[in-house]
Amino acid sequence: MKVVFVYGPPATGKLTVARELCRLTGLRLFHNHLTVDLAGSLFPHGSPEYFDYVQHLRREAFGRATAAGVDLAFTFWYSRESRPSVAAYRRVIESGGGEVFFVRLWCRPEVLEGRVADPSRQGWKIASVPDLRAALEAYPDSFETIPGTALEIDTSDLLPDVVARQIALHFGLEAAG
Repeated sequence: MKVVFVYGPPATGKLTVARELCRLTGLRLFHNHLTVDLAGSLFPHGSPEYFDYVQHLRREAFGRATAAGVDLAFTFWYSRESRPSVAAYRRVIESGGGEVFFVRLWCRPEVLEGRVADPSRQGWKIASVPDLRAALEAYPDSFETIPGTALEIDTSDLLPDVVARQIALHFGLEAAG
């Protein structure tokens, strides 16, 4: 079982690249908003109950996917504050015999600001330049690298399919179909 852990700040192309990677390789998509949105429907965003439930849902999903041998592409916004969660997810996956491949996406700030207002982000993601700036100010370590990251890609000037092919090639992921 493999998990390609695609992370980076908002608007770096994590979801778009992960979708393309899944199309190319047959991985299943585990988008972080699946857990964020579910927890947010039950608890106030940012509350201890919210964070506990998000982490519980992700550990449970990784454990079940590992047990079933389901390969995943997972998207994530990393900051130092999330280090314990990342370590816990990794333990769940590796204790079940799975492998985790960390891929950091990043791009120039002006590109982030240009992408953040894209209509595809409206209604459920950070979707304005002021909101992006506030989020990055609140989490200035969003551009840091998770220890053990094997691949870092600047998506500023690359199309998502090119990035996905780079990831698949780097990790030797088989083409789907």
